[in-house]
Amino acid sequence: MRNPIRPAARARPEPVSSPGLLAPESLRFAAQAAGHAHPVLLLGETGCGKTHLARVIHDSSPRAAGPFVRVNCAAIPESLFERELFGHARGAFTGAHEASAGFLEAAHGGTLFLDEIGELPLSLQPKLLTVLEEGAFRRLGSTRETVVDARVMVATHRDLAELVRAGAFRQDLYFRCCAFQHRVPALRERLDRLDELAAGLMERNAPAGVPSASLTDDALRRLRAHAWPGNLRELENVLRYATVVAEGAPVEPRHLPEPLCRPPSLAASPSPSPANGEPAPRYRPPATQAEECELIRQALRLEGGNRTRAARRLGMSRSALWMKLRIYALRLDGDAGEDERPNVFGQRANTPLVLPIHGGKRAVGDD
Repeated sequence: MRNPIRPAARARPEPVSSPGLLAPESLRFAAQAAGHAHPVLLLGETGCGKTHLARVIHDSSPRAAGPFVRVNCAAIPESLFERELFGHARGAFTGAHEASAGFLEAAHGGTLFLDEIGELPLSLQPKLLTVLEEGAFRRLGSTRETVVDARVMVATHRDLAELVRAGAFRQDLYFRCCAFQHRVPALRERLDRLDELAAGLMERNAPAGVPSASLTDDALRRLRAHAWPGNLRELENVLRYATVVAEGAPVEPRHLPEPLCRPPSLAASPSPSPANGEPAPRYRPPATQAEECELIRQALRLEGGNRTRAARRLGMSRSALWMKLRIYALRLDGDAGEDERPNVFGQRANTPLVLPIHGGKRAVGDD
């Protein structure tokens, strides 16, 4: 026999739909995905906006009036996963005095979003495959089949194809999920829109009736110089902190959390080489000219005055570095040539900032 679905109230709090946080290619994908009910696989790094995209797809689909239930597969212990996802019958285990619906039934008429699907226990993957193919399942401890009408979307930061090869993910489930997939770009790939993203996040988190905060140009440059390993989630938390510290004033670099409030610095590791086949790092100017000057000094000092390697470390061309050395009147002991025009600090080239080189003097041009 098959059980009818009764309304359930076990859905997690629904995230706010935020189309403005998505890249144009993700918005195009959302428009396509909203027109059908096939499973969707969203790929991308942690915090890059996969949940935002899933919610936009749901809100743009005919199921928008139904529930959007998000389940983090990595946050549920394996021993509890089956009863949390599929529910359980009365008497299924000690203490189960009443039957209980799971997340799948809570999503009836709407969308079930399984985040971090790569963490789904292998033993439960056939049961999820049955749901995708037949729209039916059995609660834990029950022999009766329950029919559910829920669209399933899944997401992961892991390589599912590699998990299949390693035997940690079923191939048939992978094929069922991967037909309609999209990779959400990382924040570092979208720095050209960082000002729009920051404005959208600050508006989204502003208290009701309170104008959203703003960023100064120096603060925005500091944000653009960051690597953002935590993507949108990291940016949102940084902006939450900064707006509280700024107390209603425009956010400046000093309002940002560590290490963003400090001028950028260079590690003493070897400069990247194009020989390894990886692209050279892209130069991002620091927030102020004084910080840029100090950054160039560090690069030259770490590379022993070698302009080519210093430029590579900074992520700029050798000619661009030469021009900045002229602008800031920077030179090493023994470097020839003068320029009587003052630099941005009001200094002249005949009173330069001299960089000490360990082991003797070396001209900048001796590459």
